[in-house]
Amino acid sequence: MKTNENGITLLSLVITVVVLAFLATILINLSLTNNSAVNVVRDAEDSYYDQKEYTQNRINEMTNGWENLLD
Repeated sequence: MKTNENGITLLSLVITVVVLAFLATILINLSLTNNSAVNVVRDAEDSYYDQKEYTQNRINEMTNGWENLLD
């Protein structure tokens, strides 16, 4: 009894391509929505820089206040 084991068949290749196309479609849809990870990171970055600027302004105000008291 002889079996044919020459590698992958055309059917398994087609199934693999279909699954990869399906996964790529899902990934593209998830990355383009409003709540995607990219947008969340951008919002966090904006919030970080806003808070950093606010903190620096408060430090400058407090420093100027102490300099005025010491003069």
